[in-house]
Amino acid sequence: MERARIRITSQLILGVAIAIVGVLFTLDNLEIVSAREFLRYWPAALIALGLVHVVQSTTHAGAFGGIIWILVGSALLGKRLGFLSLNLWNYWPLLLVLVGGRIVWQTISASAPPQSKTDPSAIVSALAVMGGFDRKITSTDFRSAELTAFMGGGKLDLRGAMLAGGEAVINVFSVMGGFEIIVPDTWSLSIEVTPFMGGIEDKTRPSVSPSAPRLIVRGFVMMSGVEIKN
Repeated sequence: MERARIRITSQLILGVAIAIVGVLFTLDNLEIVSAREFLRYWPAALIALGLVHVVQSTTHAGAFGGIIWILVGSALLGKRLGFLSLNLWNYWPLLLVLVGGRIVWQTISASAPPQSKTDPSAIVSALAVMGGFDRKITSTDFRSAELTAFMGGGKLDLRGAMLAGGEAVINVFSVMGGFEIIVPDTWSLSIEVTPFMGGIEDKTRPSVSPSAPRLIVRGFVMMSGVEIKN
C-alpha cells in the first residue's frame, strides 16, 4: 500500500506552530521550561510561511506575498534577538515603495491581450486611490481587466458581458481596500489571488457545463478583500 505523502502547506505550518505553543505553555505550567524563552522566536513561523508561499507559488503574486512574509518575519525576529536595534516603525514608508513597485512591475510585465478594434470596453483598467469606482461592462468581446486600489475599492459588474474566445483574465492588486466582482452564473471561475492579512470570498454558483466561459482572477491583496458573486 502506497504511503500518503505529507504536503507542506501554510495550514500545516500554522498547525505545527499552534501545537508547539500549546506544548510550551503546558511545560511552563509544569515548571519544566520557561515558555517566554522560546516564544520570542515566534516570527520564525512567518518566515516559514513565506518560504512555503514562494516555493509553491505558481503565480508572481503568490511569490510576492511570500517575500513580504519573509521580510516581515526576518525584521521581527532580528529585533527580538537584538540584531536590529532600529525602530522598525521608521521604515513604514517602505510599504509605499513595495506598493508602487508592484504596480509598476505588474504594468510593465503584463502581457496584454490584443486590443479589440470595435469595442474599447473589451479591456478594462480601473484605479482607486482613497476613493472608489463602479463599472458596468456590457462588452460582447470582454478580454481582461486591471483593477488597482490603495485605500479604496471598486465594483465591477460583468453580468452583461461576454468573454472573447470563452476566457478572460482579471488582475487585481489592492492594499487596504477591496473589490466586488459580479459575474453571470453561467461562467466558471478560477481564482489565483494571494491574500496577505486579507481574504477572497467566492459566492458564485459553480457552472456545471464543461464548456462554460472561464474567468480567471489573479493578483495580490494586502489588508484587503475581494468578493466575487453572481
